[in-house]
Amino acid sequence: MTLGRVVLLLAAWALSLWPALARAADALPELVARGKYVFGAAGGCACHTTPDGAGLNAGGTKFDLSFFGVVYTPNITPDAETGIGKWTDAQVVDAIRRGERPGGSRLFPIHPYKYLSNIADDEIEALVVYLRSVKPIKSPVPARSLKVPVPTRTIVAAPRVAPREGLARGEYLAGGAGHCAECHTPRRFDASTDDRKFLAGGPGPERSLAANITPHVETGIGRWSEAQIARFLRTGVKPSGQEAHSLMRTVIVGTSAGFKDLTPADALAIARYLKTVPPIENRVR
Repeated sequence: MTLGRVVLLLAAWALSLWPALARAADALPELVARGKYVFGAAGGCACHTTPDGAGLNAGGTKFDLSFFGVVYTPNITPDAETGIGKWTDAQVVDAIRRGERPGGSRLFPIHPYKYLSNIADDEIEALVVYLRSVKPIKSPVPARSLKVPVPTRTIVAAPRVAPREGLARGEYLAGGAGHCAECHTPRRFDASTDDRKFLAGGPGPERSLAANITPHVETGIGRWSEAQIARFLRTGVKPSGQEAHSLMRTVIVGTSAGFKDLTPADALAIARYLKTVPPIENRVR
């Protein structure tokens, strides 16, 4: 075969690939945008961005967990040395869903993988693409110092495709990326959530005091309408006119995205789901 013939064959092969490559290039911005939306539905993964830190997703937030020890949120930028730049997509997914690092060590479950394990295949793929799209920042994080072994958490099998609307969408968002129960469900002695008091509020992470968000009329949000709940999720403004504070404000504002960026339909879907959970009497404030 002559050199000219080889060149022609290679050119023909490249031209045959062009439509697929063009479609992939066109799809990438859409995938990044969808991943950023999932990131926002997770409160902008705000623990990984400190107000006075190195930048978006550079890690370094300190958690003094008393009995358990001290942990720091890792750098999840695409930096090859101090972040996740050398991790494969599958390794990033394992860290998000299973709390497992590439070397086999487990993340401390201040990372809410009990809930993030529920992020659907199609949305976690987009989330990984978004995480790789942000600016890489070289920012080493102090090593954790634990007094006890890392506690285990039960994880669920994620759906292949995320529900797109209705009550199923609300339950999916609240129980997955939104990880509402991580803050709003009381803790047992081992720091795991006590699901017998699901969403009933009480002492939460970082010495916060999370509200009872069950539909109990006296001690929860039973008097709030679905529209009022949805408005609060996107603005932080309660029916009384008071504004959210503490960690709730943090996840609403987010970082590059947050709850404030939820679509009206998604915020309303979460509100409708919250109205369906069992009401529990538990006065927090």
